[in-house]
Amino acid sequence: MEVGEITLVVFAVLVGFFAKGVTGIGGPMLAVPVLAGFMGVEYAVVVIAIPTFLANCWLLWKTREGAVGIWWFMTPLLIAGVFGTVLGAWILTSVDDRIISIVLAAIVVIYIIWYLVGPDVKLTDRWAKRLSTPVGFFGGALAGATGIAAPVIATYVHALEMARAAFIFAVTLPFWTLGVAQLISYAGLGAYDQERIVAGVIAAVPTLAVLPLATRLGEKMSHRTFQFAVLVVLAASAVRLIWSVF
Repeated sequence: MEVGEITLVVFAVLVGFFAKGVTGIGGPMLAVPVLAGFMGVEYAVVVIAIPTFLANCWLLWKTREGAVGIWWFMTPLLIAGVFGTVLGAWILTSVDDRIISIVLAAIVVIYIIWYLVGPDVKLTDRWAKRLSTPVGFFGGALAGATGIAAPVIATYVHALEMARAAFIFAVTLPFWTLGVAQLISYAGLGAYDQERIVAGVIAAVPTLAVLPLATRLGEKMSHRTFQFAVLVVLAASAVRLIWSVF
């Protein structure tokens, strides 16, 4: 890797995983679009999968008290998510980068609109259980194809109106599970070569360095202010992806 590429990877990871350390979401959501605009979607997704897996391990440990009382909807979501991820990994290695770029940009825009509008209606337990399997499958397919599952899974969990620790644990556990499926699928499909593995390891260093700091700062700063700053970066990333297509 050249110095410019290493710098870009580190910058994207610092921005993305700082957001993830504060809110539990945002790592791949920010890092993948930034890298994809310069290096291609497939490269960005398979590289960021490595630090994302490590970040999810760290967040699961930090919010483990939130694991109580979530398994009634989490179990079917996780099982369906694994199958969806395998399908998404095949899509990633078989479909034109430009198509995935458009899909990824659309996902980011939808997420921004969702945040600005804000789902105010809490899902009933009955509907939450019914939706857990399709949410898991679709979220897994998105994760496998784009490296991002937050627009589906985080929206679903957000609608359950859970406490902060429970929310972060509930969104991180599927991300972790899907991350394992991603890594296995990408490796099996030959998506990793020496350069991409090295890039992923390099990206893991700033990821693990920034997470503790982000968690501490997140407890002190305005959550709403930070979220709007994240939206600005997301919007810029979506514009960059669309520009790269045309």
